[in-house]
Amino acid sequence: MSDPRWPLLSSLLGAALLAASLAACSQPAVSTAEAVSETVPAARTLNGAGLATLDATLETFAAAQARSGYVALIARDGVVQHISETGFADIESARPMTADTMVRIASMTKPVTAAAIMQLAEDGALSLDQPLADIIPAFADTRVAVSVSANGEGEIETVPAERAITIEDLLTHTSGIGYVFDYETDLGRLYLTRNVYEDREMTLEERIDHLAGLPLYFQPGERWYYSWSNDILGRVVEVVSGQDLESYMQARIFQPLGMDNTTFFPGEERREQIATLYTHDENGAIQPVPASLDFAFGANVAAGGAGLFSTANDFFRFAQALANGGDLDGTRILSADSVAAMSRVHVGADRMPANMNAGNMGFGYSLGVIYEGHGSAASGYPADFGWGGYFDTDFFVSPSTGVVALILAQQDPSSATTPREGARAIFRQHIQAVIGE
Repeated sequence: MSDPRWPLLSSLLGAALLAASLAACSQPAVSTAEAVSETVPAARTLNGAGLATLDATLETFAAAQARSGYVALIARDGVVQHISETGFADIESARPMTADTMVRIASMTKPVTAAAIMQLAEDGALSLDQPLADIIPAFADTRVAVSVSANGEGEIETVPAERAITIEDLLTHTSGIGYVFDYETDLGRLYLTRNVYEDREMTLEERIDHLAGLPLYFQPGERWYYSWSNDILGRVVEVVSGQDLESYMQARIFQPLGMDNTTFFPGEERREQIATLYTHDENGAIQPVPASLDFAFGANVAAGGAGLFSTANDFFRFAQALANGGDLDGTRILSADSVAAMSRVHVGADRMPANMNAGNMGFGYSLGVIYEGHGSAASGYPADFGWGGYFDTDFFVSPSTGVVALILAQQDPSSATTPREGARAIFRQHIQAVIGE
């Protein structure tokens, strides 16, 4: 699950902070920029000083166990020019964090699900303006909450929805459906009782039908609200394609792109390839999350909003395919028109929350998009698009600079104390200097 904001650029860290504890990190950052620099036009290389600063920062924070480890991959013009591999995938065994370490990408699953929906639209199997209830009948009689607070009888009062929820509403998080981040209201607490990720004994069909009985926060299309929409879209893929979500994604996205280490179900045989999930206790000490609380590993149902495991090398191939307009190495997974639709602003300032407008962010189809003409170094370049994941992962595609970049860590941020040295925050702090524009 993703924080629905991209972190803003803050001041570059001081020289003393960058220098501190560099020697203490057992796994130094690895730069591949020199190895590929001769194959990239000089005007499109990355900034060496910016890369060195990024590497030093990752080393420092991994040594201090702000995160167990980090892996960052940066490509330009389709060529991977730099990889940083720092710290550990598992601290106890000293297993290094690498570009082939499998991590829980959480809400970075959402753009993959959106790509699957766009494929089915291209196939003519569904249309984006189609009512959701045509595919999942449980949403036929959706009602909207009059208030997020219960009345004197302890009930949420509702009115009928003015129109049907459409597939596009789900892609843009304007459906009115809730999620797991509202702990303050009666309606939010009601949604928490139907957490799609925790009902492990239910099929995805049962989970989504169970969710369908809840009131909406607002009328469909009214505004943006982060939601279970992509999980519902995962079920849409299953109904329309006749395949379970894992099988569909393997056949139509992962195998064609050569993403051999991307799956909802890595299995025990890949345990040693998977990064341990960490948190920080109330004293700030890093510790592994108990296996019983690691919802992603051992899941029995694929859900379209979260749950995928992937690697830096694998997810780069998906991101680069988007950057190329749907094609990678001669294999096309989407039309250029579909990618353009995914990465275009569909939800603007009039329907976005204020905290996202502060970063000049609109929303496409399961992707945050920087407003054309309104971006800045603080939030990204105009038309940049991407998304992050709950366990501290992030990716973006920057059409104007030719850069595709991602960073992965494995941290449960819901602990009482979470250091500010998150992967996403570090990456966004340094990316302008790395790009050199």
